[in-house]
Amino acid sequence: MKHLSNMTALFLIASTQISLGVPTKQVDAPDLLRFINNDTLHGNFLSFGANDTIKWKNPEAVETISFSTSKLHRIVFNRGMAHKPLSNSSNVKLINGDVIPCKIISANSKSVEINTDHLGKLQIPRNTISQVTPNPFGGKLLYHGPLNDEGWKTLDTAKINDEQKTSPKEKDNDDDKLTDWQHIGSAWYAGTNKNQFLLRENAMPDKCRLSFKLAWRTSLYAKIALHADCSPPQYEHKKISSQLDMGATVGRAYVLNLSSHSASLYSCTFDDEGKPINTRLDGNQSNLRLSGADSAEFELRIDRTQKNILLYVDKEFKVKWHLGEEYDGKGDHLAFRNLQYNNAELRVSDIVIANWNGMKDSASSMKSSTRDVVLLNNGLDRFSGTLGEISDGTVSFKGSFNSSMVIPIEEIGEIQLASKKDKMIQDKPPKSVYFYIYPHGRITGIPHESSDGQTKLTSALLGDLSLDTRYINLIDFSHKNSLLDNWDDNF
Repeated sequence: MKHLSNMTALFLIASTQISLGVPTKQVDAPDLLRFINNDTLHGNFLSFGANDTIKWKNPEAVETISFSTSKLHRIVFNRGMAHKPLSNSSNVKLINGDVIPCKIISANSKSVEINTDHLGKLQIPRNTISQVTPNPFGGKLLYHGPLNDEGWKTLDTAKINDEQKTSPKEKDNDDDKLTDWQHIGSAWYAGTNKNQFLLRENAMPDKCRLSFKLAWRTSLYAKIALHADCSPPQYEHKKISSQLDMGATVGRAYVLNLSSHSASLYSCTFDDEGKPINTRLDGNQSNLRLSGADSAEFELRIDRTQKNILLYVDKEFKVKWHLGEEYDGKGDHLAFRNLQYNNAELRVSDIVIANWNGMKDSASSMKSSTRDVVLLNNGLDRFSGTLGEISDGTVSFKGSFNSSMVIPIEEIGEIQLASKKDKMIQDKPPKSVYFYIYPHGRITGIPHESSDGQTKLTSALLGDLSLDTRYINLIDFSHKNSLLDNWDDNF
């Protein structure tokens, strides 16, 4: 079969603004079929057929085409954005890793009732659920992505030393939109130019929770600029040295230096002549112990008003920086840079920016084998005990020492159910498929014949289901846990 398209082109998604993970604008684009030999074919997915096949329509073909699912790697819908957005951001997480976006209706000791856009109403057995999440982002969600390249550009340190220095806001040409970073799938991959920051303007409020996942090959050497203004003053006396290009690029900001071994924070300021001053905050270096890892989840909790920055790595609290009398980050921009020491490669994904109330809480899970755990949205309160019922927008919970409480569900971030249950975890049947629900869900099942946009599938945990494929952005036949688990140069 002729190789018709590179997967990279697939994910140059049309512009959209994300609010609560839901796009305000849809695009109409062909679906894309990728085979296990990396051949690709554009067209439209019609349905699953008999004998483990799919039905496909290609504009160049007169008749409908059938393909064996054993030869398929992925089907991507509408450039990775699905044809219809979800209306709910709450979700339940199953013990096999599936995440079902839904509205949580009720719960009792045996089951949780939910209403979904893509599966209709469901009664899910309690012992198949690991987590119920009424408010998955902990605060008002400001950004969740990168589902596309909308709002991102690059800032090149080499241009800072040119005679004509301009801030990103002053540029009105296409040069600042061209990037050595590549947006592929739902992630940014750093290119070969180690002098480029990947920049998102107007991204960070005074108080925010910023989380992101970094994956790397060889070693981790990266910089993250926080509350940058990207408006460095002119410095006419001599060329900026490479040691000072950090502040000369991002302006007044804080810059987090990350390596496999440690994390350190720098403030970027300027003297009266405009010379950059990069000052390391002494005594607050954190040992990350990531030498044997190739990925990690980072979370920063930032309060400009109280002059604090807290760092968590893989949900474990690492360090709190006290920033003195003045907060040196004067802007609201966010930027990433790969330093490429030892030819290190970097991938940035799962970026979430949400409001934060400024309270320090431990991001590490209190997950218990015998008790349920409720975590409130205020970032401070959590309770362990037994989940009672969910009804009429409230959650009843019996805590330790015979204490009981009723909590409005809008005040709850997540409920982690006791892990020691009749889990029924099984190996995935060979014919099971991952159906990804745009932008934050997944259901695993064996598909059967389908029609009129409805696919019948059998879930090992939930039984027979009818799935509305308008909400699906990707069908993965490869049994990968994530679209981005592997570095795929062709993807």
